Amino acid sequence: MKMNLQNATKVALTSLLLCTTALVTSPAISVSATTSSHKSNWHTEKKWSKKLANAGYVFKLPNAQKGALYKNNGTSYSKNTLEKIINQNTLFKVKNVNVIHNGISVNLVSKDGKYKGYTTYVNAIYNKNLLNEDLQPLIKAELSVMHAKDNGKPTKKLLSRAETLAAGLTGQNRKIALTSIKQLKQFIKRGTMAETPVLLIGKYPGDLLNE
Repeated sequence: MKMNLQNATKVALTSLLLCTTALVTSPAISVSATTSSHKSNWHTEKKWSKKLANAGYVFKLPNAQKGALYKNNGTSYSKNTLEKIINQNTLFKVKNVNVIHNGISVNLVSKDGKYKGYTTYVNAIYNKNLLNEDLQPLIKAELSVMHAKDNGKPTKKLLSRAETLAAGLTGQNRKIALTSIKQLKQFIKRGTMAETPVLLIGKYPGDLLNE
């Protein structure tokens, strides 16, 4: 995928608009049940899909208004069902990421297997670890690195700060942090949305939790 993120805001808004148009206002168009006439317009990003799938069941829907989950037949889960999913803190795993024109569709499955479908990447899921208090300094430091990269500013000192914070963590937090730092370095190198650290999904390119 060659999506350049030197201007992250522009890309995010473009992706959001295209995703919203394709998936929200026209829910009858299903990524998983696309007709043969539409197949040439989308493809699966295998590397990106694997990266998100390997994170496991760490993704959540933000709320019934901001998030949307469509069944694979193209119909939407009801607002009551979405509220139930959110109130029960249902966790999801990413099965794969599909690119439709310049938009993004993410196939999800819940941990209990009860809910399956697709949603958009930039405005409908977030990583539960964003709420981990012990990871807040690291998250802030990594975001500083990404914003510097987007604005063409030096990242070396900011990255060093993030690495120091990651090294100071312990247990599962340290494991999450070191994985995130590795992914952050890939973002610095390539600067595409696909290289966004999994930990920061929901905080970058837009802050879903504070909207």
